[in-house]
Amino acid sequence: MCILMVIGTKAQFIKMAPVLKEMDRRGLPYRLVYTGQHSETFDVLEKAFGTRPADDVLVPGFEADTKGSFARWTFRFWWEAFRRIVKGRWKGIRVCLVHGDTMSALFGAVAARLAGIRVAHVEAGLRSPDLLDPFPEELVRRLVSRLSRFHFAPDATAATNLRSASGQVVATGGNTLRDALALSLRAIPALPTMGGSGGYGVVSIHRNENLSSRADFDLLMGEVVRAAGVLPLKFVLHPATRTRIERTGWKSKLESTPGLQLMGRVDYPEFVRLLVGSCLLLTDGGSNQEEAAMLGIPTLLLRRTTERPDGLGDGVELSGLQPQVIRDFVARHAGGRWKLRALPEASPSRVIVDALEALN
Repeated sequence: MCILMVIGTKAQFIKMAPVLKEMDRRGLPYRLVYTGQHSETFDVLEKAFGTRPADDVLVPGFEADTKGSFARWTFRFWWEAFRRIVKGRWKGIRVCLVHGDTMSALFGAVAARLAGIRVAHVEAGLRSPDLLDPFPEELVRRLVSRLSRFHFAPDATAATNLRSASGQVVATGGNTLRDALALSLRAIPALPTMGGSGGYGVVSIHRNENLSSRADFDLLMGEVVRAAGVLPLKFVLHPATRTRIERTGWKSKLESTPGLQLMGRVDYPEFVRLLVGSCLLLTDGGSNQEEAAMLGIPTLLLRRTTERPDGLGDGVELSGLQPQVIRDFVARHAGGRWKLRALPEASPSRVIVDALEALN
């Protein structure tokens, strides 16, 4: 049974790479399709994880990092997807695996259904009490759940949220990010027991809710500049964040701030090494929250609310976008050390591939 694997963003790649490697290890046939929503560093990630190149790229050499480019990517995605469906390029595929809450996941699920392919959703069942917050992620999650026949839920809460969903719910006992972390930690020579030896902080901001609001974006950039006066910061820029910084006039201010280093995106093992050496993390990313909860790094979520429970009350704090909360967190953890946690034993990727092998 051939499986269609649809991946569109860097975060999806990182979380799906352990699944791809496990399928390769077992000789389970699949076709790997990149949607082209993101393309930057994909070749670097393939090399870092040891996965093979995609069999097909729907929109090659593209980066949907603005509203205009996203609209162009959407048009080109559907043009290419319909061509493949009409020509029977996906004929004979029994299951399409999509991941998470991106538009690539939703578009991939819809395209698969149009081609008569059953959909399996990895990281299924995450829910926010507000249908429009976070936007559009919450809408995407719920729509993909309606389109899916198989739901791979990372925890008991997610599985409970899917109790009324049609199809089969499989509890994976964790997020596949656990396996990506395990692979990357093994690549660090003489892995320390304590993190934070570098004495710097890491910043990662990319969510639509922060980039689309000028007031919130200005607030966060101002707090990053202020925090850089307390400890050195490494600001890892996503393409959308880099574009927003350039268009809002913050680029020169950030570049001239002492103690603030603007970094391009790096491969995942290098990012994990960056986290292990840091004393704190300022982020609005869901994947970063999960990584922080598993590693143990003190983390402040640059969001008003979060639908993810990972690490909350246990090293991960919610800022509510309150400036004083951000400043107090930075002052409390600047220059500190933290104990690196052992990862859970079970492999969610193996659970997923076990279930895929059992499908008929």
